[in-house]
Amino acid sequence: MSRRQISLSKVYTFSAAHRLHAPQKDDDFNRRVYDKCNNPNGHGHDYYLEVTVRGAVDEQSGMIIPLPKLDSAVHSVIDPLEHRHFDLEIDYFKTRRSTGEEIIQFLWQELEKYLGNKLFKIKLWETNNNYFELERKA
Repeated sequence: MSRRQISLSKVYTFSAAHRLHAPQKDDDFNRRVYDKCNNPNGHGHDYYLEVTVRGAVDEQSGMIIPLPKLDSAVHSVIDPLEHRHFDLEIDYFKTRRSTGEEIIQFLWQELEKYLGNKLFKIKLWETNNNYFELERKA
């Protein structure tokens, strides 16, 4: 019997703040590029993170990964972000802008530490109208 690869996706939420700002650029550039997201006080989002794992079904458990293990891995990454300001409180963003593109790369890097090659795809909703995706290449 072939070992088919099956995917499992689960959605998690967390709330965090950030400010989109390029300190090496002038105020006009920052207003033009980042618009209201350049508010000097920052602004917050209720993020939705969809995590997809992929793998063969374990013969003993009948699952790709036990759900408590998946939940624990994801919460290990997102709980420290809860109600934090990315730019002021998360070391990774001390040298990077906290754009959605950078946030999703940070989440991937951290999730991969717990999920390894089972991590297949993540999708990060910043608003109801926009989201970012990152997936493992075959």
